Amino acid sequence: MIEKTKQFFVDLFWKLVLLLVVYGVRTYLLVIYRPKMTFLGESVKSTSLKQPMVIIANHTSMLDPLMVQALFFHNRSIVVAKDQIEDPHFSWALKRFKNVIPCDRFNLDTEWALLAKKELEKGNSVIIFPEGKCRYDGLLNEFKTGFAFLARSTGFPVLSLGIDGIYKFGHRTQIVVDEPEKIERVKGIPSSKHLAERSEYFRQKVWELKQRALGQMGAILPVTAETPEEIIPEENK
Repeated sequence: MIEKTKQFFVDLFWKLVLLLVVYGVRTYLLVIYRPKMTFLGESVKSTSLKQPMVIIANHTSMLDPLMVQALFFHNRSIVVAKDQIEDPHFSWALKRFKNVIPCDRFNLDTEWALLAKKELEKGNSVIIFPEGKCRYDGLLNEFKTGFAFLARSTGFPVLSLGIDGIYKFGHRTQIVVDEPEKIERVKGIPSSKHLAERSEYFRQKVWELKQRALGQMGAILPVTAETPEEIIPEENK
């Protein structure tokens, strides 16, 4: 009885800590960076989505996942690299968040997709950064095909975001949101070729949205096979 009571108060303490962290971080992002959202389509005009969606975006900063979650605050889950969840700097929080879906990005992992499917069916949108890591030189990394597989196998639409990735005091972070788009649902396992084509299609779409967010229309993104390897600055290694 004493152990159960003790555990109750320990769990309550961590719930309060996490609430403070979540609302504190959200308030900080919304107040300091004052994100401005531009909606290009007619069916989505706010972050209050009428149905669950697979939300994808470019990954220019470590603050991107926090910002997208701060904006799409209700009824959402996010796919997070398993190695980040196990990192002692973040594990104390990430392992306690119910909306975190772990994904092993270095090995064949299908469990995350099953968990994501359950979240969508429960009415929660799923946030995915298809590049799997930040890219700091202005281009986009290859889009992994997991998001396309999830969207095609479940029938839920893909909502593409372009983020300028600029988080500086005095600058309003710009996010451009496109019209959601479905990937035709089929029975069985979609071909790897088709998933790769869909992934590249959405990679180009997110690139155009990012350029809009930056106010730099017209820049062309090379296809994945022709995109050079990134030279990572020392401060970002």
